[in-house]
Amino acid sequence: MDFKKKLKTRLYLAIAYIVIGALIVLVANIYNAADSYFSTFGLVLAVCGVVRIRNHFIITKDEESIRKQEIAETDERTVMIVHKARSMTFILYVMVSCVAVIALMIAGREQMAQLISYSVCILIAIYWVCYLYFKKKY
Repeated sequence: MDFKKKLKTRLYLAIAYIVIGALIVLVANIYNAADSYFSTFGLVLAVCGVVRIRNHFIITKDEESIRKQEIAETDERTVMIVHKARSMTFILYVMVSCVAVIALMIAGREQMAQLISYSVCILIAIYWVCYLYFKKKY
């Protein structure tokens, strides 16, 4: 994908963040759920969109900054770090979740433990589907 096209897609995604965040805040206030976490979640989502738009304009101010950003994102070291961080995140999530399931079972919170167990199972199932896809593709 052309890098400028990728930047434009990111801009549209940031605008979608703002719209979705505003809708969440609006719906939460209509249903008098202002004391719930929905208003905060919507506000944070909208703020993330605003920050992404600001970053977009900083990156796209001239051709040189676009080129520097493209080099920074496609650098082999950066790509390797991103892949290792994703891998470590997956491993840590599974391990922490497994410990949480055991602790919740001991504490008698079987329903919560079951939900976390399902999330781990779904994550591992998605991993295997992706693994088999990429094994076949490459």
